Parts: sequence; structure tokens; C-alpha cells
Amino acid sequence: MPSGRQRVKELDNSIGSVFKINATILLIIGFLAVFYVVQANIIAASYYKISRINQTVDSLNEVRSSLASQKSSIEDPARVLDFALSRNMVEAKDAVYLFESGNVALKP
Repeated sequence: MPSGRQRVKELDNSIGSVFKINATILLIIGFLAVFYVVQANIIAASYYKISRINQTVDSLNEVRSSLASQKSSIEDPARVLDFALSRNMVEAKDAVYLFESGNVALKP
């Protein structure tokens, strides 16, 4: 039969080993909690960056749409005709262009 000192020693050993196991489990849980927080922040930051990029793309699409409408209004043939008539321009009929044929400098 074990003596009182042996029981106390065994009890101290079992308490020490339980403490070590608990401390190890707590350290692992703490490490996993810190890892989770860091990963969650990385994911949140990437979603924020994606959101900002999407906002920039939307803004640029609006600008592109505005520029396309301006371009189509500038290239409108009726508007060009109105501009020409308001500036007293006349249509060039039967115009002969110098570089229309490849033999510009040759004598006929």
C-alpha cells in the first residue's frame, strides 16, 4: 500500500501533467485564435480592395459612356452640316485630289 508521501507525489505529478496538458491546449487555442483573426483581416482587406476596384471600374465606365455619347454627337452628319452652314462653308464638288492616283509626278 502506498504511503501518504507517495500519494501526494502521485497527486502532484498528475496535477502537473494536467496543468501541462491544459497549458498546451490553451496555447494551441490562443495560436489558432490569433491565426483566425489575421486571416479574417487579410480576407476583409482583399474584399475592400476588390470593392474599391469595382467602384473605380464603374466610375470609368460612366466616363467612357459619357465620352462615347459626346463622340457620337460630334460625328452626327446633321450637326456637321449645321456647323458648316453656320460658318458659310460650301460643298466641294468634283474635287480632284493630288494623290488620288499613284503617278502624280509623271508627265502625261
